[in-house]
Amino acid sequence: MDRFNRKKDPIVMFMGHIGVPTKKLVQGPRRMLKSKTWQLTAILMLISDWSQCIKSQQFTVDPPENIGIDDPGHLGPLYIHWTAPASLTNLTACSMRYHLEYFNTYQSRWTVIRTVRTWYRAQFDLEKEVRVRISTLLKGGCTNGTELKSPFTEMVLPPNNTGPVGSRVQGFGCVFYQKEFMECTWETGLEEPTQSQYSLYFWHREMEQAEECPQYIHSNGVRTGCKFTEESLSEFSDFNICINSSSPKVVLRLAFFSLQIQNYVKPAAIETVHLEASPDRRLQVQWDLPNERIPRHCLEYEVEAREEGVGGQRLLQQRNVTNEMTLTSLSMDGARRKCFRVRSRMHHYCADRGFWSDWSHWSCHSDTESDAVVGCAVVIGIIISMLILSLFGWALWRKWKAREGEIITFGPLHKLMEYSKGLSARSHFNKRRENQ
Repeated sequence: MDRFNRKKDPIVMFMGHIGVPTKKLVQGPRRMLKSKTWQLTAILMLISDWSQCIKSQQFTVDPPENIGIDDPGHLGPLYIHWTAPASLTNLTACSMRYHLEYFNTYQSRWTVIRTVRTWYRAQFDLEKEVRVRISTLLKGGCTNGTELKSPFTEMVLPPNNTGPVGSRVQGFGCVFYQKEFMECTWETGLEEPTQSQYSLYFWHREMEQAEECPQYIHSNGVRTGCKFTEESLSEFSDFNICINSSSPKVVLRLAFFSLQIQNYVKPAAIETVHLEASPDRRLQVQWDLPNERIPRHCLEYEVEAREEGVGGQRLLQQRNVTNEMTLTSLSMDGARRKCFRVRSRMHHYCADRGFWSDWSHWSCHSDTESDAVVGCAVVIGIIISMLILSLFGWALWRKWKAREGEIITFGPLHKLMEYSKGLSARSHFNKRRENQ
């Protein structure tokens, strides 16, 4: 009877109400009750979040309005601007920002920007299509803390591709010599009409407006390049260039270029290479830098070594890249002569890339021990050859005289023997007189 009059646990009653067998629950361990309680709590929380999500989805977000793209005349940077959607101007319970995407034609991918401003400036290749799209991002009390995103509003600007394709300049390239001046050159287009003339305009961030080339380079009376002084240059920023061509007959196609000039540096050629031999027959290679504006820590060097044998044949040629201004070469075993030359370029710590300088003159070192051995061998060979020829000639002459029946004597030796005999006879005569 006690088991029927026992007061039931409210948790057991509730679990039985939702379909959990109460008999098994009462008989099971206490930890099973805790596990079921946590499961129920998790289900209730999911239901609550789901209801809030449904409620927030009922709130719609409109995209930005009045999108526009302006060209300030900087030969690449465009000014993108827009306004907030009118339906959200009086909204105070949520914060609003914008999701901007534009297609970067230099990298062939979409670039994503999130900002609270209603404008943005980006660099574009004006010879290609400009594509921009923007959406509104809303988050706060009005969305129950969930960030909502509006559909995109998109704008596309076609490029200015007027004029024949073949009228565009070709072969454009720039070189920043020793960080002192830069020359940009080009070749005429394949369909360039007669009596046409090129003009170059440039802009960087330190300029208010684009300016024309300060000094043109001419070839046969035609502009084929532009020379920039150091004052008109700016490193680590977009250096934008536009080349157009005027012709009285037809409109020609524009050409746009954007570069960062620190990636186009060409150092001056190294003038002197020093070689010093150590007692262990190793060579210490050192070189002097020319007087230029490039810091030493921004340069790396390539050393080319060439070994020559006794007959002048080339034994080995190799190259080494180093950041130091000295290099220790291996010993000269088997090589009679070893030559070196050096060139330099901008290191990747200071620029993404750069041009190699011209090679220095070859500087050579001869193995003096090898030269001495070769010299001695040559001299000894000559002496031995002369002795052999002399003996051979004397033998022939003696044989020829013997055929004539004459006594063969070697002139100088014969006279010396006669003189010795005379001296001996005179000495014997003098001794006999003294004894008498």
